[in-house]
Amino acid sequence: MIQIDDAGSGSFVGGTCIGFYRPETNEYYFDIIPVELYNMENFKKKLYLDDVLDIAIKAFDALQVRQDETIEICRGYMFERLKSWLTQQGFFWYVTQITGKIQDIVEKNFELYTINLGLPAEYIKYTRYPFHFHKLLRWVFSDYDNRIGLCKVGWKSWQKLKDITPTVTYEKMKHANYYCLKCGKHIKVGSDVAVMEFYSNKHNYVYLHKGCK
Repeated sequence: MIQIDDAGSGSFVGGTCIGFYRPETNEYYFDIIPVELYNMENFKKKLYLDDVLDIAIKAFDALQVRQDETIEICRGYMFERLKSWLTQQGFFWYVTQITGKIQDIVEKNFELYTINLGLPAEYIKYTRYPFHFHKLLRWVFSDYDNRIGLCKVGWKSWQKLKDITPTVTYEKMKHANYYCLKCGKHIKVGSDVAVMEFYSNKHNYVYLHKGCK
C-alpha cells in the first residue's frame, strides 16, 4: 500500500509538503511545492497541482511502486490531477481520511520546513496547526519586506488584506512573556518597544524591540 498526504496547503507561510508512505516497509518520500507557485499568476493557473504530479512521479520511481499496490489518497483538492494520472497508469486508488504515521511525518516535515524559513518553533505552537492565517500575518508584518516572499500571496484572503498599512507607536513594555516577532528574542518588561497595530479579522497588536522597527 502507498499512502499519500499533504501538509501546509492551508498555511499562508511556505509552500506545501507532499508525502508518500509505504506502511509495510516504513519507506517514505516527501518534497515541497515551492511557494513561488502560489504567487498571483501561478496560483490562478493552479500550477501547484501540476507540481503535485511531478513530485508523485518522482516518488513512485524512488519507491518503485507496483501496479498491484493500493493507493490511499488524502481528501482535498491538492490531488485532482494526480488522480487522473493514476487512473491513466492503471493504478487502483481511493480517497480516504489519512491518519497515523504518514500524517504525523508529513506535518512534522512541513513544520521543520517553515522553521527553516525563519518561523519560530514556539510561534508555530502558538498558532496551532495548520497555522492560523491571521496570527501568521503578525509574523509577516513584523518584517514585511523579507517575509512576504515566503507567503501564498495568490490567495483571495490575502488580496483582501494586502493594502493594510500597520501603524506604529512606541511605549514601555507592560506585559511579561512576550517575544519580538522580528528578532525572536525575549522582550523585557519595562523596556522600550514598538507597538505595531493593524486590523484583519480583529484588532492585532504586535510587540517589537524598539531597535527592531
